[in-house]
Amino acid sequence: MTPVETPQIPGYRIEKIIGRSAMSSVYLAIQESLDRRVALKVLSLSLAVDPAFNKRFIKEGKIIAKLAHPHIVTIYDTGVHQDYSYIAMEYLEAGTLKERIKQGLSPEQAVKILVQIAQALGYAHRQNCVHRDIKPANILFRDPETAVLSDFGIAKNLEDKTQLTAAGWRIGTPNYMSPEQALGKPVDSRCDLYSLGVVFYEALTGSRPYKGADAFETALMHVKEPIPTLPEPFRQFQPIINRLLAKTPEARFANAEELAQVVQNRVFGKRGGGIGRWWSPWLVAALLAAVLIGLGAALAWRYWSTTAHAPPLPTPVQPR
Repeated sequence: MTPVETPQIPGYRIEKIIGRSAMSSVYLAIQESLDRRVALKVLSLSLAVDPAFNKRFIKEGKIIAKLAHPHIVTIYDTGVHQDYSYIAMEYLEAGTLKERIKQGLSPEQAVKILVQIAQALGYAHRQNCVHRDIKPANILFRDPETAVLSDFGIAKNLEDKTQLTAAGWRIGTPNYMSPEQALGKPVDSRCDLYSLGVVFYEALTGSRPYKGADAFETALMHVKEPIPTLPEPFRQFQPIINRLLAKTPEARFANAEELAQVVQNRVFGKRGGGIGRWWSPWLVAALLAAVLIGLGAALAWRYWSTTAHAPPLPTPVQPR
C-alpha cells in the first residue's frame, strides 16, 4: 500500500493511522484544546480536488452532527485546512462488528446488536437521513455492550434534492446492497433495513447470505436469488430474515421501529406476538427462588397452624 503523508491540522496532534479506504484515511489524534482522543477522518488528497467528493465529504459531517443518538457516532468538529478536508469524531476503541463476527457471536449478542442499530436507523430515518452503506465494518463499539453506527459518507438526506452522483450510479457495498440499490433505482429508508438484514444473517451464521464470484455477480444474487434459509439453530429468526431480505421494499418492515418491536417481542416474549422461547437466566432464577420461598412459607404456616390449634395433652395421673 502506498504510504500516505500524515496531514498537519491545527489543533490536532496525530498519533497513528487506524483506518484507510479509497476515499479517506482515519487517524487517532489528540484534540489539543480538550486533551481528548478523537478519530480524525481526512479526505484523500486525490479526491479533495474533486468538488463533488469534497462536497459529499463536508455533507457527511453536517449530517452526523445533526444526529444526536446513543447508537450513532458523535461529531466534534469539521473543517478544511489547506488541501485537507477533515471530520473529528468520537474515537470508538472497542472494535468493529466485522471483527466480532470473525470471533463468533451468540444469538443473544446478534439480536442485541440488531436492535441497537435498528434504533439508530429509526432515529436517522425520522430525520430524513438514509445511510445507504450498512455493513459490519461501519458498526463500531463504544464498549463491549454498545454498538454504534458510523460512516455516513454516502448517506442521503431525503429532503435534499442535490444529486452528488451520476444518475443511476450504484452506491453502496455489493455484499450488503439492496436489490433497488443494485439496480440503480431510487431508494428510501427500507434499503437500510435490507442491508441490516444481511448483517443480521451474517452475525448469526458467520457468513453472508449471497456470495458471488465478483461484485457484479453478488449484486445480481441480491436481485434474483431466493431468500436463504437459516441453519436449524437459528430457524426461529427466519420470519425476521424473510421480511428484512424481501426483494421489494413494500414487503419489508415499514420502518426500523417496527423491526425493533417485532424482534423484541419474538425473542423476549413481550406481549404482542412473541414466541417467548428465550428466557433470561436471571428471570428463571428469580422465579424459582420465589416458588421455593412461597413453598417454604406455606409449609411453615401449616406447621404453625397445626401446633397452635392442637388439643392440649392430658395431664398425667400421679400414683398414690
